Amino acid sequence: MKLDDLINGVVFLALGIGIVAYAQSLPTMAQIEYGPGFLPSIVGTGMALAGLVLIVARIWRNAGAVEGGFAFNGNGMRGLLGIGIFLAAIFFYILTADALGFLIVAPILLFVIVYWFERRLKLAIAVGIVGTFLLHTFFYQIMKAPLPWGILIDYSGALTW
Repeated sequence: MKLDDLINGVVFLALGIGIVAYAQSLPTMAQIEYGPGFLPSIVGTGMALAGLVLIVARIWRNAGAVEGGFAFNGNGMRGLLGIGIFLAAIFFYILTADALGFLIVAPILLFVIVYWFERRLKLAIAVGIVGTFLLHTFFYQIMKAPLPWGILIDYSGALTW
């Protein structure tokens, strides 16, 4: 299924603005420079900018045009399985992250998702490893968000970079 990029752009722009507006209404914290609205503000701003890029590209170059505004390209069962794998990955993380730990679950999930959609083994392995490192660094080191250690709790001091 594909929507015209003008529709996609308007939806992303509206969602981004809504997320930023809501994030700004969240309370700030006295102990740290940023509060619970910091990351949603970044995401919302990114979504709004992406929406603007889609709108401008669609109007300026007619890129992403879909006749009638909507098209179904019919990937069939593979497309449905892709959605199922993505949802299963979310549930797998929820069910196993506390027991196994982020550093074990994240590379598995990133590998499976990238391999399913790209079918390139080396890329999936690289994204699994590098993506986990980048996510852990951003959330645990920079944002100070507690990520589950699971069975690696005894090595948490050595695995903190």
